[in-house]
Amino acid sequence: MTSILRLIAFIGLALAVSGAAINPGEPIPGVDVNLGKNPGGTAIVIATTDREGRFSARVRVERGEYAVSTACAPRQSCPPNRQLTLTVDGRPVRPDARGQYFFPVGASLGTVMLSGRVEIFDRWGRQEPRR
Repeated sequence: MTSILRLIAFIGLALAVSGAAINPGEPIPGVDVNLGKNPGGTAIVIATTDREGRFSARVRVERGEYAVSTACAPRQSCPPNRQLTLTVDGRPVRPDARGQYFFPVGASLGTVMLSGRVEIFDRWGRQEPRR
């Protein structure tokens, strides 16, 4: 029984030290927000989240469909249960069934304003209410 308690304590300490003990609803700073033309366009970093997990970027685009994704820096501890809240020109963009974000651009050439927040969600994909 003592060895089980030691193992549990060790795992808890390892999670706390690694930064994995993050609460749902907390922002994730330092996450790159990528934009690429769909299908097959090369994704480029358009913004990096600030310490509140927020970002905004004005981007020149041409007509077509675009995909937005997030990626963490190679040495950054970044939880897999992160969630992006995205707006394009003030309109919310919801993820599809696979959790990917797509939006169309109808004009031949112009700019769009992307903004949003990256934060932690619980393991069931629901955001905990902020206190």
